[in-house]
Amino acid sequence: MRRLATVVLTLAFSFPGLADAPASVDLRTPQALANLKRDNPAHFEKIRQILAGLEENPERVEGDWLQTNFDAQDVDLMRMVVKTSYPPKQLLSFRLEQTRYTLYLVRRDMVGTFQPVR
Repeated sequence: MRRLATVVLTLAFSFPGLADAPASVDLRTPQALANLKRDNPAHFEKIRQILAGLEENPERVEGDWLQTNFDAQDVDLMRMVVKTSYPPKQLLSFRLEQTRYTLYLVRRDMVGTFQPVR
C-alpha cells in the first residue's frame, strides 16, 4: 500500500502542470454559488453579473460579450446540443483567470410558440 502511494505521488509530481491544474467549478450544483461567494468574492460578483446579463438577453452568449465585458477566456457554448427542458438549456463553460466555470444557460429566446392549425 505504501509503495502504491509513493508511485502515485511520484507520477503526480513528475508531470509538469498536473499538480497545479486549473480549478473547475460546476455552477449546476446547488451550493456552488454560495461556496464561490465565500471562497472567491471577486469571481462571485462577475458570475452574478454574467448570469443577470444572460438572463436579460441570452443571445449575448453568441457573440463576444463574455470576453469583452468580463475577460472570459476559452468560452465554449454547446450550440448543437439543446437540453429539451422548458425553457431549453445549453451547456456553457468559460474560464476566468485560472478557474473554469460550467453552467446551464437558460435560452428563453428559443421557446417555441403554438400556432393554431388552419
